[in-house]
Amino acid sequence: MGKIWSMFFLSVLLVAALNWYAIEREPDVIEIGDVHEHVNEVVKIEGRIISWVEDPYGQGEQRLDIILEDDSGVMEIRWYKFGKLPTIGSTIQASGDVIEWNGRFWIQATGSGSIQWSEDDVAEPKDQSLTEISIDPAAFDGKTVRIEGYLTKTILPDSTWSSIYIADHPNYANTKHQLKLYVSSATGTWIEAGSKITVVGEIHYDERDMRYVMYAQGPEILVDYTVLPILVDLNWDDISKWSYNDNKLVVIEGVPMIDDDGLWWLEGPTEGQIACIVPAEDDLDIFIQNANMSHQSTWSGRYVWSGLRHMWCIDDGGDEVTINPDDIQDLLGDIAARPVYYLENPEQMYTISAYMVYSLEPGSAEATGYLGDGPNYQSRNVAIKTEFQSARDAWLEAGQELVVNVSVGWSESDGKIVLTANYWDEAGPIPSPSSLSWNNGPLIWGYSANTMITIDGILNSTTETSDTGIETTSWWLERPGTNEKLCINPADINVIVALHDSSEIWTGRLIEIEDRDSRSMQLCLSAGVVDDADEDGLSDSKEIALGTDINESDSDGDGHSDAEEYLAESDPLDENSVPE
Repeated sequence: MGKIWSMFFLSVLLVAALNWYAIEREPDVIEIGDVHEHVNEVVKIEGRIISWVEDPYGQGEQRLDIILEDDSGVMEIRWYKFGKLPTIGSTIQASGDVIEWNGRFWIQATGSGSIQWSEDDVAEPKDQSLTEISIDPAAFDGKTVRIEGYLTKTILPDSTWSSIYIADHPNYANTKHQLKLYVSSATGTWIEAGSKITVVGEIHYDERDMRYVMYAQGPEILVDYTVLPILVDLNWDDISKWSYNDNKLVVIEGVPMIDDDGLWWLEGPTEGQIACIVPAEDDLDIFIQNANMSHQSTWSGRYVWSGLRHMWCIDDGGDEVTINPDDIQDLLGDIAARPVYYLENPEQMYTISAYMVYSLEPGSAEATGYLGDGPNYQSRNVAIKTEFQSARDAWLEAGQELVVNVSVGWSESDGKIVLTANYWDEAGPIPSPSSLSWNNGPLIWGYSANTMITIDGILNSTTETSDTGIETTSWWLERPGTNEKLCINPADINVIVALHDSSEIWTGRLIEIEDRDSRSMQLCLSAGVVDDADEDGLSDSKEIALGTDINESDSDGDGHSDAEEYLAESDPLDENSVPE
């Protein structure tokens, strides 16, 4: 019996010892590059803090995502029930379970004890000016610094990732130095464009953009509220540039009006000019009063992208759902960089800002195009194949900026990610036509297919009669002094008959058409037009040469148009000289 009791106590002692060993034993520190070899094991890693984001998906989680880096690689730490964290650039140790899902690895840590550091490893930021950093940015690579400057764009309170600039002057035109600033984690408050701030962060070289950038945390940005940002005055004469003031506080003059759907607008000084505005509940009486009196007043608000109307709006304190343009501009590049992450949720919708890579013709059926992160080849780093689902009433031009609602999927036939564009809105002006040079020739011209172009040439035509008596007229542009030609379909043959004797600047869409005689495709200028302000059939350049009024179809008021008199060889400036 005594032996049994002794064995029982020995077993209890052994189990207690093993439990103590399991609790007290700390895992060995491993390199980040070896983490993938320890899936479902508890490990400890050590590295410098690159960035962190609190509650990354805005779900109210007590979670902090930390990015650590050592000489062997980079690792994400998902820290639940987190505590205090030292500044970016500090070296910490993180302990937790290695999780792998669909090729992604992270360490899941819980509780304040899972993240540790010594005071000697805490990065001490040094005060630096933008001028000092600009002189020798490489000297600051990897260092934590404190910078004072002005924000070039507004930071939204709930944005967990913002891409902006910190500059040495609140006015862009007066700026001498500016530094790209990546801000992680929500600030919890609006920080206006033009605000004077002090920010602590780490300087890094961004290999993708080939420039130095600064990584900082939103909650740690200090704002000098004694420096008041300047409100932007929206100019009705330059509406196309309003979108440059996204999320800024603006002022505008206009007459309020309400449409049949109960939406408020401001009318500008010129007929047809309107701006979306969302009044606060407390201001509705004032809006209604001014609308009834057609009274023009000055209104203020924040210029935001409306998630309800899918357009830019002046939010005067209403219930508008706003979207951070910084987030949607950076999202396309993030999708290309982390496709697996977005493929995890194929039903999830994202709002992105992107540019059309190629022009897409109107139509009611699905069509395939490409969205890029820049308006042209030189500025573009990313281009993603996109299926456009909705009908298109007009051309989507190459280089045109859009705000697009997309989902992310996988194309098995192409072996690449593909975006599905559910709906979209214009976010910027339609690009101006590009100039086509005769010196380049058809091979280079092919890159401009389906885009709007301008080209100079003399209009000529030939008319052929078929065996059945049907006349067919072929039109072309001829390079002055040569036999080089370009097919053209004039927008209005009745208008351009007066232009055949001089070289003009023509504008139209360069398309490919079938040449049945040679069984090949040829380039042709579709719906070609010249500048003709008064639409009398004489181009503006021809009228300037003749001395007639480009804004009056009948300059001498004799009842005959300038084009009619020009063709009849009468004087369009002499009322007594009329066509016979």
